[in-house]
Amino acid sequence: MKLLTLKANFRQGWQAAWARRSPRERLLLVMGVWVLGLAALWLLALAPALRTWQEAPARQALLDTQSQRMRQLQAQAQGLQKNSAIARTDAALWLEKNLTELGPNARISLQGNSATLSLQAAPAAALARWLSLARDNAQALPTQAQLQQVSPTKTDSPEVTWRGSLVLRLP
Repeated sequence: MKLLTLKANFRQGWQAAWARRSPRERLLLVMGVWVLGLAALWLLALAPALRTWQEAPARQALLDTQSQRMRQLQAQAQGLQKNSAIARTDAALWLEKNLTELGPNARISLQGNSATLSLQAAPAAALARWLSLARDNAQALPTQAQLQQVSPTKTDSPEVTWRGSLVLRLP
């Protein structure tokens, strides 16, 4: 009940204040309310929509680029998941033909489904590259490694080299 009385009192007070205003003040108040309403409409509804509309082409281009990159990564991942079977003889042939970058003393011996790689002074970077290529091209995976780092002498280059043996599992 008190709420209705307060509401009625507020309305009566508002109407009385409005009636006391001159026509010019009423016009200015109405215009002020319209200006505030239009400003609120602009700030709350139109400006954010316009900004979104202007930024849309740049965002779309960025999303297209990201989407294309993700499709490339997906295709790459699917390609890696597919196990394109390679014959054991082809894998062994690849391993034998690609020993040159491991140094002149690199040897490989084949025994059943495994290959043993013997190294004397194989550069570390070349060995890492060769193992990666052996995994990709010959599907040979290292199963055992016994490697020792060779200490460089004054005449040798400061490059890290390895000696020992690696056992690789063939497909």
